[in-house]
Amino acid sequence: MSVTSMTEEMKEKVQSIVEELVRLMGFQATVEVSATDGVETTYYCAVSVGEGQNFLIGQYGMNLAALQHLTRILARKEMGEKMNIVVDVNNYFSEKKEVLEKEAKQALEEALQTDTTVLLRPMLPYERKIIHAFFAQSESALTESIGVGEERRVAIRPKPKAA
Repeated sequence: MSVTSMTEEMKEKVQSIVEELVRLMGFQATVEVSATDGVETTYYCAVSVGEGQNFLIGQYGMNLAALQHLTRILARKEMGEKMNIVVDVNNYFSEKKEVLEKEAKQALEEALQTDTTVLLRPMLPYERKIIHAFFAQSESALTESIGVGEERRVAIRPKPKAA
C-alpha cells in the first residue's frame, strides 16, 4: 500500500471516528479531515456544527479538548499507532491559537524589556502546548510550565545572552 493511499485510509478512519463521536453526543455536524505532511503527519479535523457549538466546545474549550482526546484514543486503538490529531469546532482552536500567540508576543516583549520572567494566566494543557510550540524555535525566549493543576501556567523568560 502506498503512503498516499495509507494516508487517505487513515483520514477516512479518523473522519469516521469524529463523526460517530459527535453524533453520539447529539450534534449534527459535518467533518472534513486533512493531513499535513512533515516529520509527523497531523490529521486536522474541521467540524462544522450549526446549533449547540457552545456545548460542544465547552467553557474554555474543555469539552472540545476532551473530544480531541477521545478521538486520539479511539484512533490509536483502531489503527494500532499513536497519531497526531487536532479536532476543531467552527475554527475555535484556530482563533484561540491566534489570541494565545498574540498574548505570548506581548509577554515576551515585557520579559525582554524588563529582563525578567513573565507569567501568563493559568491555562489548559492544549493552550500551554500552543505557547511552547510558538516559542520552540525562538532565539530570544525560553518557556516553562510551572504550577499544579488548574493553576499551571507558562513562564516566559529571555534566553541568557552568550558570553
